[in-house]
Amino acid sequence: EFVAKSPFNKMYPKQLGPAAAEYFAEWNKLFADGPIATKEARLVAVSASAAMRCEYCITAQVHLAKKAGATDDEIKAAIQIAAEVARFSILLYGNEFGQDELKKILKIEE
Repeated sequence: EFVAKSPFNKMYPKQLGPAAAEYFAEWNKLFADGPIATKEARLVAVSASAAMRCEYCITAQVHLAKKAGATDDEIKAAIQIAAEVARFSILLYGNEFGQDELKKILKIEE
């Protein structure tokens, strides 16, 4: 009966299934009742999905972002942001730029 409620429920061990399904329902509320508007939250999820390179997440989040009113250009921008953050992160890390140097540039005082 539990497995029939959602196709996702069959992924969990029986012991964890009900708690996992409850958690899934709760965290999904972030998209409807969270501190970020639904469309923007879905665009964040698109960006994270691209960064993780999760084909399942991309398919789901792009579809849900469009249902929330996101345009193709907004979706492309979310993906571009993920790509540029990753690119610059690699440059900083590879060049051993360091947090102290970055904080000086950003004028972050401790």
